[in-house]
Amino acid sequence: MPNSPTPTDASPRYPRWADRLIRQLDAFAATRSRAERVPALVLSRQEGGDVRAPAFMIREYEHRLSPVRGTTHFQVPHAVVDDKELTGGFLAAIDRVAVRFQLTMPSGRLRLPSFHTCRAVLEAERGTGDLQAQQQPIVDELYTALLTRRRSLRTGARVAELLGQHLLTGWLQGLVTALIVGFPKLCYRFRLRHWGLRWVADESNATCFLDAALAFCRDGELDAEDPRVRRILLRALLTDLRRATRSRTWLSHVWARRRWSFVVLVPEIDDVDGAGRAFLGTFEELAGVQPSRPLLVLAACAGTPPAYAAPIDADLRRPNGIPDKVFTYLKEGSAEPVRLVTLPAEDDTEGTAKERIETHPGVMARRDRPLDWLRPAVLPALALASAGALLAPHYLWPAPSPEPPAAPSCVTVGTGERVGVTDGRQCSLAVPGSRGKELRDLERQVARENALVPGGRYRTLVFLAPLSLQNGVYDDPPVGLQILRGAIAQQHRLNAGVRQNKMPIRLLIANTGQYFKYGARSARSPKDPDVTRMIVERRRKDHIAAVIGLTQSRPESLEAARELDQAGIPVIANGVTGSNMVGPESPQRYFQISAPNARVAPVLADFIEHSPTVHGLSSGTPHAVVVYDPTDAYFSTDLKNLFLDSYGKHGGVDLVGFSEKPGATTPDNIATDVCNKVSATHGIIVYLGRSGVLPSLLNAMQSAGGHCQPPEGSTIPLIAESAPIDFQLHPAETARAYPYMTLMYETANAPTQDPRDPYAQFTRDFAAVFGGRSADADAAGGFDTVGIVTKVVENLLPASHDVQPNDIYLWLTAHGVSQYPGASGVLRLDGKHKYPPDKAVFIREIGQPDGATATLLSCGILPNRQHPARWGSEPDTFPCPRDGSPPAF
Repeated sequence: MPNSPTPTDASPRYPRWADRLIRQLDAFAATRSRAERVPALVLSRQEGGDVRAPAFMIREYEHRLSPVRGTTHFQVPHAVVDDKELTGGFLAAIDRVAVRFQLTMPSGRLRLPSFHTCRAVLEAERGTGDLQAQQQPIVDELYTALLTRRRSLRTGARVAELLGQHLLTGWLQGLVTALIVGFPKLCYRFRLRHWGLRWVADESNATCFLDAALAFCRDGELDAEDPRVRRILLRALLTDLRRATRSRTWLSHVWARRRWSFVVLVPEIDDVDGAGRAFLGTFEELAGVQPSRPLLVLAACAGTPPAYAAPIDADLRRPNGIPDKVFTYLKEGSAEPVRLVTLPAEDDTEGTAKERIETHPGVMARRDRPLDWLRPAVLPALALASAGALLAPHYLWPAPSPEPPAAPSCVTVGTGERVGVTDGRQCSLAVPGSRGKELRDLERQVARENALVPGGRYRTLVFLAPLSLQNGVYDDPPVGLQILRGAIAQQHRLNAGVRQNKMPIRLLIANTGQYFKYGARSARSPKDPDVTRMIVERRRKDHIAAVIGLTQSRPESLEAARELDQAGIPVIANGVTGSNMVGPESPQRYFQISAPNARVAPVLADFIEHSPTVHGLSSGTPHAVVVYDPTDAYFSTDLKNLFLDSYGKHGGVDLVGFSEKPGATTPDNIATDVCNKVSATHGIIVYLGRSGVLPSLLNAMQSAGGHCQPPEGSTIPLIAESAPIDFQLHPAETARAYPYMTLMYETANAPTQDPRDPYAQFTRDFAAVFGGRSADADAAGGFDTVGIVTKVVENLLPASHDVQPNDIYLWLTAHGVSQYPGASGVLRLDGKHKYPPDKAVFIREIGQPDGATATLLSCGILPNRQHPARWGSEPDTFPCPRDGSPPAF
């Protein structure tokens, strides 16, 4: 790959987002995966970038593997193969690697018997005469080398020598020599001839190791740099490394030790005759047919990379494009033994990556602990004591005391709510009385559904969202309750169905409290409950596969997603629209099926600009009176800013701010101002706040009088980003309650008359669980999140019967979900799409006076798989806004 010339400035910089790649390498170096074929990674630079950066990164990475200040222990075994220090070829490189691995062991001693045996053959000379005579000097040389490595054999030889020096014991020397010197040597020769290092014989097409050794000894026909000799030495080293890190029994003191990788760093491979290129080329030949675990090779290339280096095809525009691909290959392995990692041309000019690399701890490998000996020492003793207790007469032992109660999973907090995690049976998150009735009924339904799940193989999804209200607030019931109903309906459908690779699904309910207050750790109130931490602590016991829901864009919900990401648990959110949730700082394992504000705002602006319905209720280009919450930065303010970007140049705008939280500027304080502005401009109210607060605003306007009560036969138009559940389910009652208002709202779906529509099927599944209660787009989103996670889990089942949360994330990034026929639209999630592109968006109207509903706009990839180019009715049709393109005004 062509690169720009080397710059002349003194010090190279890290490439952009290099810290994210370093973090993935740190994780694998500290805890290797189970993949057998881990590829070597060759770092190169995109054309136009500083070609010195890859080598700079490799050399700097060595410091992360070295002892931290105040200690003498290396982090992981590692070696550097640098052409500037090594003048030989492959032989010098492999010798350096073996020695450095032994010197940099964090603890214990690294034995390399296979490597040293094959290496000693290169220095041995063959004899003369028949075959056995030619092999005898090689056996003698190998046994001499073995004596230097085995103290017990050296001690036996020394004892025989001492006996021969004394007159009284000299007659014993022959017997002792035969027993403790001659017999071990005879066994060693027998082992080499019959079963020792058989793979070397196979590599050389010989009958045994000693026959093969004749070919690559000092005066054999194969040179030390012959490709076959190189493969033998590297394979011998890998054999020893695998033996050093092999799995041990649970009763072994080394069961939890040596989980790190052996790392080889090659700063330069541009010299085709250099040691670095020779080592990498031999690795490529061998790793194509043999396992490469537990070795990780990191190389750097300034010029044209080797032809055998296969590109990883990462999206260089995404901060996590390269790290996600590297993580996949390190976790799952690669069919190509060498992978080319092309770093972006942009440098880390602001120093962000450099600062994160320097401040983030290095490779945090697990240290050996004295307690590692506790398990093998204590468990046998406990087994003996238990056996004695069982066999002893029962009257010798007092009756056992009752077990202490478990820590509460449902906690009452100062706001009057109950937060925590429950399966519907363990405890209740609902407050007493009528305020908690809806949640209490849903807990009972979840408990019934979970009781039908067999006790064997299953996976659990956690619905995390605000599901209660604080004392004294004016919101409608949380939208999360309706989304939870959709999730329960999908759980019932999946568990009752018959499918290949079926995985039963359990649900846990996690209430964060209103405003997501207790959803994540709080630096201001560290003693407050952390519901996300409760989920993480239960992930193994409850077989948690993923977290769904969230339902709100807030700093607290983003922090909860980060906590779950750090624990390796993916999140599939719904009802979340804030730009920060899917922005550059979004956690890797976060996805959502709802359209972000960047899609919703242009659709609202385009609709207000062109809709004949809006024009009939206003004059000219409608003047927008935007009602928003300036304290709600992640949702309301973000949506307001995006709406102004789309609409501000085409129509007049007035801004009216309020607060969703009591004690500040409430809807009562702004109702008259809103009515006066919309009356003076003959415009439209654009409500961009939380849907739960909208009824309070409408009630305040109804009580205000004046311009809030238009002349009979006319109404005030209002369009909202979303509508409360009761508005959607009971439009006739809504129209009667607010006769002065024509309401329009954006939603993720709209009913159709086609029984094949996935939304129509969803409504039938919803009715099977909740009877006459009406379904809506919010419930459809909860229905789809459970369906997507279950689809991924069941796709993984043929390959793994123990699906872990991180396996779901890897599947979504590597394979993804495409063309999923969701009730909320056709959905796509993968490594490049944290949310579905061109997500279906609808705008509906609740008309006066009878509350008749109508769908005024349908854009995006609809549930029936249509992707309309225009919205509206003939002759008034207009282009549908699409992701990445501005609306047509």
